[in-house]
Amino acid sequence: MEQYPELLQTLLKNRGITTFEEAERFLKPDYERDLHDPFLILNMDRAVERILRAMENGERIAVWGDYDCDGIPGTVVLHDFFKRVGYHDLAIYIPHRYREGYGLNTEGLDRLFEQGVSLIITVDSGITDVEPVAHAAARGIDIIVTDHHLRQEKVPEAYAVINSKQKDDTYPFNMLSGAGVAFKLVQALLIRGKFEVPVGWEKWLLDVAGISTIADMVPLTGENRALAHFGLRVLRATRRPGLKALFAKARLDSASITEDDVGFT
Repeated sequence: MEQYPELLQTLLKNRGITTFEEAERFLKPDYERDLHDPFLILNMDRAVERILRAMENGERIAVWGDYDCDGIPGTVVLHDFFKRVGYHDLAIYIPHRYREGYGLNTEGLDRLFEQGVSLIITVDSGITDVEPVAHAAARGIDIIVTDHHLRQEKVPEAYAVINSKQKDDTYPFNMLSGAGVAFKLVQALLIRGKFEVPVGWEKWLLDVAGISTIADMVPLTGENRALAHFGLRVLRATRRPGLKALFAKARLDSASITEDDVGFT
């Protein structure tokens, strides 16, 4: 640790980092080293199998995202994946914060049913929605829950629940944001699916995954630290018109955007 300035040593020790090796790992995130195999998450195999089957059969798929700075970026992660692989029979549903509130609701599920949706993937929500998931199942809709919130005593009887805070989950890191979980699902789909996508393409999704990781205030350690670090790199070069407009409105220099800009500006 003596290799670092005294103030930096103090800051690292305050975070429980006491050796040079730990400090190097903390200060220098590595994409390949720090991101874990997505199939270590409980039920990831089952979720990927169902999504790939839906795509093969031409089913209408919906992504149901939360309305906040975690759910919306996570929805973009999945939207951009389906767009990149050429799957267009996709609906996006983000409930109205005040009229519908958080999570799944029967009215929205019925609207998606009427649109021919047979598979719904939630983002940043669903882990507590026992009754709405049962309602969807009664209408023949399979639901894959991707979430990062704490589970309640009863878990929805969804087709698959992807949440590393589950009781029997042994994933090495259980503090991902909702968009982080969605990113892991995309990683898994790219591994298992036969898509004509360049290796490493998913890194272009890190701008929005990074926004959610920083703005949703999950701990910036482990896998989250890598997502935030490389997310900022991609964000500084983002081509998204919406983000570029936000930068201009906030008078931010996108080329040097920082975590403070993401979290507070």
